[in-house]
Amino acid sequence: MINKAEKILCLNHDEAMDFFLRSEQYHGFELPEYFVFDELLQSVKKTVGETPYEECLQDGVSPEQLSDVNLDILLNKDGRYAVRPIILANPFLYYFLVREICNEQSWTIIKQLFEKFNVPRITSCALPVIPKEEEYFHKSATILNWWSSVEQRSIELSLEYRYMFVTDITNCYGSVNPQSFDWAFSLKGTEHEQKTENPIANNIKKYLRAFQQGRNIGIPQGSAIFDFIGEIILGYSDLLLHEAIIKEGIKASYEIIRYRDDYRIFCNDRDELENISYILQHVLESLNFRMNSKKTKISESIVTDAIKSDKLAYIYNTPILNKKGCDFDSFEKHLLYILMFARQYPDSGSIKTMLSDIDKRIKDWLEPYEEEVTSISILDGCEPKTKKVMKQRRLVGGSIRAMAAVCAQIALENVGCCHYALRVLSRMVDSLKDEKEKSSIVNLVYSKLCNQPNSDYNQLWLQNITYQKDKKDETLLYTMRLCCMVAGNTDVQIWNNDWLKPELQADVPFDSMVDDEILTNVTPVISFRGKRLYNESFQDNIDNSDFIFVDSY
Repeated sequence: MINKAEKILCLNHDEAMDFFLRSEQYHGFELPEYFVFDELLQSVKKTVGETPYEECLQDGVSPEQLSDVNLDILLNKDGRYAVRPIILANPFLYYFLVREICNEQSWTIIKQLFEKFNVPRITSCALPVIPKEEEYFHKSATILNWWSSVEQRSIELSLEYRYMFVTDITNCYGSVNPQSFDWAFSLKGTEHEQKTENPIANNIKKYLRAFQQGRNIGIPQGSAIFDFIGEIILGYSDLLLHEAIIKEGIKASYEIIRYRDDYRIFCNDRDELENISYILQHVLESLNFRMNSKKTKISESIVTDAIKSDKLAYIYNTPILNKKGCDFDSFEKHLLYILMFARQYPDSGSIKTMLSDIDKRIKDWLEPYEEEVTSISILDGCEPKTKKVMKQRRLVGGSIRAMAAVCAQIALENVGCCHYALRVLSRMVDSLKDEKEKSSIVNLVYSKLCNQPNSDYNQLWLQNITYQKDKKDETLLYTMRLCCMVAGNTDVQIWNNDWLKPELQADVPFDSMVDDEILTNVTPVISFRGKRLYNESFQDNIDNSDFIFVDSY
């Protein structure tokens, strides 16, 4: 069985700071493997140290007054108009926030706060987890934690309970009322309420305004520290919910699992379950949150409803991939299946898994193999000679140009999964011998994906494919600021630091965020950090299991 991951609260304040200042925690979304931010973050830490925030500001200038303080990226959530804004946080502001959370005094108070949030019958599963070793893939420890703590636990609870209420919060992070931090730290409205004002809450609000051009609403997305401070509010809501349920006099047995803004409530009494759901609604409303009516329901089919709908569809509809091969006789049919699946479940974790499946299938198919060849000389009458010859298969079932078009369409309609689609595309295109055909396909894909609004994330991954050729031809196709830095423009300003005293940023190695050694060796075939495939990682971690399916967040 999987060992439960340790949560961040088991660390001391110094260890917690080191955790948040790791590159993989700094950006919660996947980037090409040549982006590494450890040296940059450590340099900021060394340069700023314990200098008070106000002493680091230029006279009369505040980050709240400026645009482009962070690098903003919009990810499409549904392949259409729903977007999720994420940021690559300004490293100085990021450090200030981490320092505020992880100084010895604050960390002690926060740990005590979460002890109060840890109430009977409500389990929060969303605190950042500590990877025990190098992660197999981006956020693998977090994903495995979700699978074991939420999905598997929900299925287990189907043995004890008949009904499950499920819901989530609409635009949770974007709806956070900053004043909620005051309420959370003072435990307002609970039996533990304190009347004294907490400076930590005020400082968190200050830094959030700095991140968001002075906007006094919401929490940014894109880093582990934002998830953590979000849990302060959501943990506080757990305490409020617990005490409200007691006050209401609920007698029925129940259990609640919360993962960030996703709730699952289990109970054998349907009427009492509905009462609990109304209590939850009231608690959330008091914190400026709204239930998502489209995702709210009561289920009697806990086993299946505990699993995300896209995952279930994958399980009962996906072609069989096993030792004997695949149900699809061509790669194009396989890709078309993924495209149609993605239109039903846009930007879902299942798409990443399906694209990983076909990528492995293509990779294995293209692997050179030995074949014995026998030749007979008719002229000299010698004995037949047998030798081993290395051969390589060609992709079957459609032209590579056509299959690349399908991959490009998947990437276009599922921006959060675009790098998985482009990895498949890059592997297929790289197998071509005709260099002109390679360039033609890639150029067309570039035009299709990058001449679109909000194409920054696509640009980041397409550059992975074209970098070597761009360098050889001395061309710059991409406008995204990180892409410009990869192309060698070290003068490009990733973040607007005009609010910061010049001496503090003078010696900070901004160019270190691109690892030159990795970049030099980058190939036109996209690769990800760590072990490349989900299945492999699960088999290393889980005994007696042939296959486990996990969503990617």
